[in-house]
Amino acid sequence: MRGHALLRCVICRRALALALALALPRVLAAVAGQPYMEADSMEGDLDARTTIYRGHALVRDGQVLLTADEIRYAETTETLVATGHVTLTRGDQRLLADHLTYRRVDDSFSATNVRIGRYPFYIEGTRAEGNLKRVVVHHAKVTYGEPGPYQPTVRAETITYEPGNYLRFVSSMVGIGGTDFLPIPKFNQDFRKGNPLDMLTADVGYRSTLGGSVDIGYHEPVFPGAQLGGDLGFYTARGLLLGPTGTYKSVDGSDDLAGSLQSGYIYDYGTRGVDILGAPVQANRAFLEWTHRQQLSDGISLAANINYWSDSDIIRDFRSQDFYAVQTPDNFLEASYAGDDVFASIFTRFRPNSFEQVQQRLPELSVALAPSPLADGFYQRSSASAVSLVAWPVVGGAELASDRVDAFYELSRPISPTDWLTLTPVAAARLTNYSNTVGASVPGGTTRAIGEVGFDAIMRASGTFGYRNPLWDIDGLRHLLTPHVSYRYIPNADAGSKYIPDIDGQTFNTYLAPLDLGDIRTLDHINPVNTLRLGLDNTLQTRDAGYGSRDLFTFNVADDLNFIRTPGEPDFSDLHTDVAITPAPWISYSIANIISPQTGTLYELDSALTIHDADAWKLELGEDFVRHEDDDYILDYRQRLNEAYEALVALEYGARNFRLNTVEVGLVQDLANIWSVRYLLSFNAGPNRDGHFGFNVQLLTLHY
Repeated sequence: MRGHALLRCVICRRALALALALALPRVLAAVAGQPYMEADSMEGDLDARTTIYRGHALVRDGQVLLTADEIRYAETTETLVATGHVTLTRGDQRLLADHLTYRRVDDSFSATNVRIGRYPFYIEGTRAEGNLKRVVVHHAKVTYGEPGPYQPTVRAETITYEPGNYLRFVSSMVGIGGTDFLPIPKFNQDFRKGNPLDMLTADVGYRSTLGGSVDIGYHEPVFPGAQLGGDLGFYTARGLLLGPTGTYKSVDGSDDLAGSLQSGYIYDYGTRGVDILGAPVQANRAFLEWTHRQQLSDGISLAANINYWSDSDIIRDFRSQDFYAVQTPDNFLEASYAGDDVFASIFTRFRPNSFEQVQQRLPELSVALAPSPLADGFYQRSSASAVSLVAWPVVGGAELASDRVDAFYELSRPISPTDWLTLTPVAAARLTNYSNTVGASVPGGTTRAIGEVGFDAIMRASGTFGYRNPLWDIDGLRHLLTPHVSYRYIPNADAGSKYIPDIDGQTFNTYLAPLDLGDIRTLDHINPVNTLRLGLDNTLQTRDAGYGSRDLFTFNVADDLNFIRTPGEPDFSDLHTDVAITPAPWISYSIANIISPQTGTLYELDSALTIHDADAWKLELGEDFVRHEDDDYILDYRQRLNEAYEALVALEYGARNFRLNTVEVGLVQDLANIWSVRYLLSFNAGPNRDGHFGFNVQLLTLHY
């Protein structure tokens, strides 16, 4: 054992001596204030006090690292001259050159045939001088991303580069790859404000109703988190559309603040047609859209949505993709407070657009108490509101208005006699006062008092089965069965209706209306209720390989039995069913329909089948059927062709007219991981504002 210990001691001493021998030159150089140097060979001139290092020459001087084929060091002037494959590095900054002179006194240098930059910007030039904090490059070229035929470039006589801060151009030409096409006398880029390409959008296209079009948008960071700029679009058949735009968000990465502004004005000299009211569309057309969302503190938030349209079709004509998402603009302002069990808000909805019907709230103050426990297992909830309502008819009719004060209170007592049944009796009252009424059958206003009694019952049952199917990733089955029954009795709910302007009235709804008196929003038009709602929810699940479970199949059905009916209303409401099938993560099918149980008539059906293979391809098939409206079949297919191209096809077939309403064929191209180019051909059948034919090329930048 002693022999082994002595051997280990000898080895340790030799290793330590070797490490000291290797580190000693660097230590001595640092102590002497001289750079550390090494190379394959070395020769010196004692009289000139110059040393020449050849072959893999390396100089380390503090944070500066210099490598080259040959390095000459003049000790008198403290100058390093590097030749051949020169690399100068300091921190995360690197400069490449054929020849470089570095002066240790002030950390300055001069170089020829230089390459410098930080991803994703690369700069090259015939010569440069400066230091690693500020470099001036002559006869320079800046490339965004890896050099290639589709990369954006800027060529300039002089470029000043401050790593991490600024990039300044003088007498520059902007181009793509090796082609220059846009002269810019002077340009400054502040890297702290973000990527310049992320500020640019471009859209080129053709539609038979608009003619050829070019739409360019640019957003410049004006302060942290905010960008301000504008959109400019030219349409050969319509004119010039321009307006300021902007976005803003929280600078700390939270979701406490976000907003956007879109606007545009055009003197439309084309064929404008008529709006949804049949009135001619005027030549002066404009729009303004502003959204705002802000969390001021815990529980206090602000929200705003402002949409001014000069006519009902300006967004559809010039921003068709935005129009299909929101076809009816909304305008509101809201300040709200959300506490542990209290919610309060000040809300106003107004009508800046004359072509739409709006229940204006000018304003509405409301407070609601969430269900909270009382003694002996009872729960309470309540709400109160005061609002000034105004509704102007779009075409014909008289103005409707009222000042409404409303209060609601409810008591409930959940009872669970078993672990599979919960029965909750409910009793509630609602008091509503109407004053300053305009447009009611009888003027003078009224006070309405409504009472409610009822119950909610939920039953829960489940079963498990040991079925397994590796092909469909099924590992056991669990069936959840949840029948639920609700009953509400609200007599004399229509009392005083002749004194009430019908502003918050009944609207078309594809879902069963809320039964509970506290959930009814159509306060100005309430019918007596004596209704039993029956529902059944089915869910079939399996174990998920990752965590928990996943739904394989859901089937939910609900129907109302009406003991009191309005004229023309049947004993049973329409039957509502929802089905979703997901046997595997790569396939899903859903269907929702509304059927009359008396006649079997189908009133509405929405279905969707989705099949996909990761991001390689995706197929969606859907049907949208509404009786007396249309029956549309929709196909959407996307196929990734390779790393650079993705194809897409979208079809809409109208079964009622036996024609293809819309056909879209497109290609999405990834250019050098810089640009995303979308090419889209569209064909529309029948008369509409979109025209029969369209071609669009959209250029977007990919974010680094």
